[in-house]
Amino acid sequence: MANTQQINQCIQTCTQAANSLRGAANTVPEPDVRDMLTQGAHHIELCIRQCQSATQMH
Repeated sequence: MANTQQINQCIQTCTQAANSLRGAANTVPEPDVRDMLTQGAHHIELCIRQCQSATQMH
């Protein structure tokens, strides 16, 4: 099982990825593509919340 430090590092990496997707979404003119990028960021954020819960239980 991953330790808290590894989970926190993963959270940081995922947060950066979600922010990058949101930033990319803001530059795309096509609404469908923007929506998909935003949805991808949202899914990553859901994973981040689960990881944060894991660190609180650990």
